[in-house]
Amino acid sequence: MITNPYLKTYEKINTIDQFFKYDSDKKQTTFIGKTLVVMIPKRYEVHNLLKIADTVTTLGVVDLIFDDTYRAGLLMLTTIEMEIDDISTVMLGDLQYLKVTLETGAKFICNTERIADSAIVYAVWMEFIARGKMPYFIDYDSLSTLFDRSQSLCDQKLNVDHVVLEIIYSHLCRDPDNLSVQYRYTPMDKPFELISLRNVGYATVSTTSRLLGSYFSNALNSSLIQTTTEHSEIEDLLRS
Repeated sequence: MITNPYLKTYEKINTIDQFFKYDSDKKQTTFIGKTLVVMIPKRYEVHNLLKIADTVTTLGVVDLIFDDTYRAGLLMLTTIEMEIDDISTVMLGDLQYLKVTLETGAKFICNTERIADSAIVYAVWMEFIARGKMPYFIDYDSLSTLFDRSQSLCDQKLNVDHVVLEIIYSHLCRDPDNLSVQYRYTPMDKPFELISLRNVGYATVSTTSRLLGSYFSNALNSSLIQTTTEHSEIEDLLRS
């Protein structure tokens, strides 16, 4: 997963309120900076979370570049409709992105009325976690907060302790130089590489769990290359 696909380095910021003006009567949010570039993964179209017409409607998990100087990742589990001044398609890493440009006075959110869609939670989980198609702008710290507002935005509660999600994330985040090593066991001075939850080669932790899963040929190759010396509970159970 790439972390900075741009030709220049942007200053990362945590607060973006200064670039927007909210009209409570019209329920609209207007961009008041000079230029705003929004980077949107094209794969959102697979889940009907990206629609292109006179305006662009997208899942609110996007990268924002303000005035060609600052950048911030937006993690909103809801769809937003924005006015556009320019639009193009770029390839970043192995994923295609829609590059949308807004000028001063453009509506960043045409209607701030919340439309709760519980299907967004499933789509984000399948796209980012199960398939490992994680956008470059989600870093190790913000990954753990991905579903924190699912109840307020999507009316969908995961009904699982936050610690469980953190364990899953920490297991899937790997050393980019050695995918068999979990990221938390490294100095963490490099960007992590996210493996998919369905990755039978690296996501599994024992020979038995690899061979009992899907994609047997891949699992067999992985088991031959990555030998394990510790017994898992399921292996001890099967041997008893």
